Amino acid sequence: MKEVEKDYKDVLCCVHSTDKFEAIEEVIQVCPVFSDITDIPAFTRAVLRRERIETTGIGRGVAIAHGKMPSIEKVHVGLGLSEEGIDFQSPDGKLVHLLFVIGSSPFSQVDYLRALAAIMRFIKEVDVRKELMKHIKLDFKDEKLESCNRFLHMMLSQHFSLLQDHLDNKRPPQE
Repeated sequence: MKEVEKDYKDVLCCVHSTDKFEAIEEVIQVCPVFSDITDIPAFTRAVLRRERIETTGIGRGVAIAHGKMPSIEKVHVGLGLSEEGIDFQSPDGKLVHLLFVIGSSPFSQVDYLRALAAIMRFIKEVDVRKELMKHIKLDFKDEKLESCNRFLHMMLSQHFSLLQDHLDNKRPPQE
């Protein structure tokens, strides 16, 4: 099997905004993974509209913002890394350093849930969250943590069900 070229900058970016709405917009604008969504402004509005309903800050320094549009053909996931942190009014009161943005179709609920489940399982691992934050400069030469490596490959491939069997057999340590 041909090795996927590692260009994590297609799915990861550095976020400089500290306002949650601006940070969401930044991830959508900067991460190339969203570039094939035909109506970026409408997608951005959908994500921001969802965020205004209720915070997507889930705790542990993580937020998973999402928006759905019928014109989105496949699930798109981008990750913004924030060194300073973003106030998402998360239940635990912690600032968000890992901001995921998911774009999907309302007709692809199973694919959306697979992506969400895969992300949740990986980010439960304290070591994965810490390792991701080490890459705030988007330098991946020294990636050593195997679970973080698997997570980055999953993000790059945008195939969130590929690791489902592995994930079902492994319970990561929780905080």
